[in-house]
Amino acid sequence: MPDTETMLKRQQVLADFGNLAIRSEDLTEILTEACRLVGRALGTDRAKVLEIIGGGSELFVRAGVGWRSDVVGRLRLPMSEHSSETYSIDAGHPVITQDIAHETRFDVPQFLKEAGIVAFVNVPIFVPGPRAYGILQVDSTVPRRFDDDDIQFLRTYAAILGPVIDRLQLAAERRAVEAQRATEFAAMEVLQRVSAELVGEHEPQVLYQKIVDAAAVLTGSDAASIQMLDPPSGRLKLLAWRGFHPESAKFWEWVKADTGSSCGRALEVGERIVVPDMDRFDGHFEDVEAYRRSRILSVQSTPLRAFNGQVVGMMSTHWYDRRELAPDGYRYFDVLARLSADLIERHQANARMRESEARLAAAFETVPVGVGVIDMSGNAVISNTEYRRFMPSGIVPSRDLQGARWRAWDADGEMLKPKDFPTARALRGETIVPGKEMLFTNSEGAAIWATVATVPTRDEQGRVTGAVTAISDINAAKRAAEALRASEERLRQFGEASLDVLWIRDAEKLQWQYLTPAFEAIYGLSREEALGGNNFRNWLDLIIPEDRERAVEAIGRVRKGERVTFDYRIRRPADGAIRWLRNTDFPIIDAAGRVTLIGGVGHDLTELRETQNRLQVLMEGIPQLVWRADDAGDWTWSSPQWSDYTGLSQAESAGLGWLNAFHPDDRGAARLAWRDAPRTGELALEARINHAATREYRWFKTRAVSVRNEAGTINEWLGTSTDVNDIRDLQDRQLVLVRELQHRTRNLIGVIRSLSEKTARASGDLPEFRERFGDRLEALSRVQGLLSRLTEHDRVTFDELIESELAAMNGVAEGVSLAGPRGIRLRSSTVQTLAMAFHELATNAVKYGALGQPQGKLTVTWSIEPPGEGGRPWLRIDWIESGVSMPPPGARPNGGGQGRELIERALPYQLGARTDYRLGADGVHCTITIPVSATASQEEADV
Repeated sequence: MPDTETMLKRQQVLADFGNLAIRSEDLTEILTEACRLVGRALGTDRAKVLEIIGGGSELFVRAGVGWRSDVVGRLRLPMSEHSSETYSIDAGHPVITQDIAHETRFDVPQFLKEAGIVAFVNVPIFVPGPRAYGILQVDSTVPRRFDDDDIQFLRTYAAILGPVIDRLQLAAERRAVEAQRATEFAAMEVLQRVSAELVGEHEPQVLYQKIVDAAAVLTGSDAASIQMLDPPSGRLKLLAWRGFHPESAKFWEWVKADTGSSCGRALEVGERIVVPDMDRFDGHFEDVEAYRRSRILSVQSTPLRAFNGQVVGMMSTHWYDRRELAPDGYRYFDVLARLSADLIERHQANARMRESEARLAAAFETVPVGVGVIDMSGNAVISNTEYRRFMPSGIVPSRDLQGARWRAWDADGEMLKPKDFPTARALRGETIVPGKEMLFTNSEGAAIWATVATVPTRDEQGRVTGAVTAISDINAAKRAAEALRASEERLRQFGEASLDVLWIRDAEKLQWQYLTPAFEAIYGLSREEALGGNNFRNWLDLIIPEDRERAVEAIGRVRKGERVTFDYRIRRPADGAIRWLRNTDFPIIDAAGRVTLIGGVGHDLTELRETQNRLQVLMEGIPQLVWRADDAGDWTWSSPQWSDYTGLSQAESAGLGWLNAFHPDDRGAARLAWRDAPRTGELALEARINHAATREYRWFKTRAVSVRNEAGTINEWLGTSTDVNDIRDLQDRQLVLVRELQHRTRNLIGVIRSLSEKTARASGDLPEFRERFGDRLEALSRVQGLLSRLTEHDRVTFDELIESELAAMNGVAEGVSLAGPRGIRLRSSTVQTLAMAFHELATNAVKYGALGQPQGKLTVTWSIEPPGEGGRPWLRIDWIESGVSMPPPGARPNGGGQGRELIERALPYQLGARTDYRLGADGVHCTITIPVSATASQEEADV
């Protein structure tokens, strides 16, 4: 049981609420105060009322205290089956959540969690009926156990709220009905006033502004606008507005259908678009900013349709609060929209009429026909400049004292009197169409032929009121006709003398109407025979069967207006000979643009074809790839050699198809060469062409020359592509060899310089220098001889090197032992230095050691050692002399010491070798170890 103070406090809350419910007619005020009182009574200071909306699909936070502004009056919650609010309404009794952290029965709305709500209670509110209105929800930010007294109090409170809400809703409905009646009366007055304004003549802008004002009144909106559709651009142009921020109005001056505004979308879908809440509108950022700048929170846009159903504009109303009119709320607005559409359509029609009249006036002045509207007295009431050129006084010749300027003749050649001129007859009720040819003499005495056509004008009773006369200057046509007759005579004479067949055929039945004498010489048939019967069928019978379809197809294209050139063969009936002909057929069009005749020129190509065949046989017999092309690089023919090599047929190579055989990296250069070819008159490039059989690209030199006609114009190009791949390979190899020779020469000169300097230092006099230097040059020469005999991929082997050097020592072989694997190849850069080292060893052995003493013996062994430092294998060479009488201990060694310096210093520096040189008791013992390549060559490895 609650204590007495709490009960009194709650009773006071009920009393205070009852007093407010009696005084106030504002439902929002009452519900807000109800939330404040109940929150204070339960000590939570937080409460809200959620109203069922959307046909029972959503709950709307209608009122509340202790909540942010973006919750009350804005937040909507779905009435899901897993929410405590929905369950409370469906069950008809309160639902309590003591601590949402342990709530497992229902889904707790996220906004409650974000607000720090821990406990809450839902009490359903029912209005008489009974009918569920919504939920009274009391919230607590700390865990709270709502007891039975709390629930009973809330039940009582909700029971009081129900009738109060029902009373206020009924009162609001009555007020709404009354307001609706007043609104409809006002709306009818507005529509009547606007209708009256539209009937009179007013400036369009004034009327559009009145319509905008009326739209705002009829919908109770704070802002409104009217737009007109501009058909050429498909955009809406703002005509008038109210309630907008100026920058928003400027932004909406032109609106496209794909913009993010309501009017743009209404234009796109062709129906009214209603946006009751701009916060939920997914428009473009710029449009949303324009709405925000004008404080617009809701909007509707209605297309304005003409009687034919076409959209001619858009009318929109905007509110500074969130609002959505009921469907019948647009009744009077739609009437205004209908009137507005009529106004826009009328203004557009007037504008089009003014434009049409302006265009007609301009056209009237520019047409080469004189037009005049004549009254019964013969005066021109309306006339253009061309008419006044023929009628300077504005009076028709029959009524003009100067009418002698005009003359005309009847069919018998008798001159007509002015009373029988066309306009005079029209004023008597006659119609003179298509007109009478007359001769006019201007003020300068020049005679001008003209056709005068005229018709009478009549009133409603059929009485003649005047005439309309058209004067056409046919002087040029008259003179041209005379020139044409002369030209036709010259053409006939030309046709009689021409070696080509000239002919004219009826476009409908395809029958020849005219043939020149050359026909008989080419076809072997008289013109009389050719023109007889169904001469089109007879002509087809003369054509070789394989070519007939092409000929028929070509004639069909000419009948459709094309100019066609085609080749075909005929068999002469006189001697059975085959003749090649090239026809150039063209349409002959009448004044209405219809093809009425077909003209043609037939040229005998027989001799040219035979020449081309001989040339083709010649071209197909040469090894080059031969082709022909037009001035744009489009191939028209390619030789069998080309097809055999590339795998592309002549049809596949035609046009730019030949580019498919070129290497992709060379196609751009080929197109560029063709672009410059017409200017230079020749084509030259080197490119790679694919060999279909091996799928290998080989280099070809492509050259072409232009074939020109007598006027110097390029008719076609004749070109060849020659395989230069092997030549290019030889040139590349020659370049490599030249560079290698230059490199070796520089190295050799350096070696010789070094030899000369070191020999000079070790020699006592010039004869000694000459002897030593000569020996070393011979050793160097032997090395160069070995290197020069090698091919590109050959190498000097170690056994060749040592045997060559020892053989050079006067053929010394007795007492020499060589042991080691054969075929160990040496790099060219290694051979020279290593050979010089062995030359020094051999020279000293001949002078002082094993090769110069009878008891001396020389043993040279070599082997490949397994990989060591750096992961590379080594070639070990041992030079061992024995049986040699050595100088006593302490005596100066024989020789100058240059060989030892070469072994101990030059080899490690130049070849990265490891060396050991010792003077033993019975001779020299030298060990040289050289790094070799990890990949074995022929038998072992490359050094």
